[in-house]
Amino acid sequence: FSQNSAPVVDNVTFSQRTDSSFIVDVYYDLNDLDGDTMSVIMLVSSDSGATWNFSCDSISGAIGCDILSGSGKHIEWDFGAEHPGTNGDRFRVKIYVDDRNNEKGKVTDIDGNIYIVTKIGDQWWMAENLKVTHYSNGDSIPNVTDNSEWGGLTTGAYCNYNNDSTNVPTYGRLYNWYAVDDSRNIAPAGWHVPTDSEWQIMVEYLGGSTVAGGKLKESGTTHWFSPNTGATNESGFSALPGGYLNSDDTFLDMGYYGHWWSSDDYSSSGAWKRLLNYIGSDLGRYKDDKRHGFSVLCVRD
Repeated sequence: FSQNSAPVVDNVTFSQRTDSSFIVDVYYDLNDLDGDTMSVIMLVSSDSGATWNFSCDSISGAIGCDILSGSGKHIEWDFGAEHPGTNGDRFRVKIYVDDRNNEKGKVTDIDGNIYIVTKIGDQWWMAENLKVTHYSNGDSIPNVTDNSEWGGLTTGAYCNYNNDSTNVPTYGRLYNWYAVDDSRNIAPAGWHVPTDSEWQIMVEYLGGSTVAGGKLKESGTTHWFSPNTGATNESGFSALPGGYLNSDDTFLDMGYYGHWWSSDDYSSSGAWKRLLNYIGSDLGRYKDDKRHGFSVLCVRD
C-alpha cells in the first residue's frame, strides 16, 4: 500500500501585457511525485483575496484536465476582451489543482459567488457549500440573526454559523428547508438542490453509503476534527463540516458534522438530509426538522 502524494503548485506569477490586447499571462510550476495527470482551475480575486468571485472564463493554455507536471506552465487570459475598461491594483490569482483528475469546472450564483464543481459519475456537483443571499429572480433571502425567531419560521431564511460572516468563505451559509423549497430557486441558473434520489445515485456510484462519506470528505484535519475517519476525498468533492442551527436556536457541530438538505420532504414538518461525520466514513440518510439551518449543495440540471 502506498499513499498518493499531493501535487505542489509553486511560483505563481501573473502580469498584463503592455500592448493593446490587455492579455494577462499567468505562469506556475506544477509537480506531482506520482506522475499523475491533473485538473487545474484558476480563481481570481479583485479585492486582495477577500473574495474569489472575479470571472476568468476567457482562458486557454495549461488549464483544465490532463495537465502534466512541469515548470513555467502558461495560462493566457484575454482580460481585455472579458473585462473591457477594468483596472485595479488588488488582483490576485489562485491555482487550484486536483491530481485525481476528476473533471472540474466552475459555476457562478446570482450574487457573483464562484464555486468549484466536480463530476461524480454522470452528475455534476458543487464542491463547495452554497453562499448565496438571493433567489434566482433577485429577491433577497432573509438573513435571520435572531435565533429565537429562527425556530418559528415557515418561510425561507439563511444565517451564518454563529452569525459570524468570517465562517462563510470556508463553510458557506446555513439555510432552512423552506428556502430550499422556494419556487424562486436558491440554486444558480441551470442547477438545483438535489433530490433524495439524486443523492442516492451519487452514493451508489461511490460504492454505497458505508464508504461514500470518506470519498466525499476533505482529507486531513484542517477543517475536520480528528480523526476524520476514512477521509480520502477520492471524489474531489471536498465536503466540509459546516455544522447547523437547530430549531431550538443553538449552533452546533461545526468541524464535527456536515448536514446537507435534499429537496424532498417526508411530512409537513420534516425533510430528508445527508450527514457526514468526523468519526466515520459513511454518508448517512436521515429525516430532520425543516426549521433547522443546514448547508446546501447543488447539482446540475
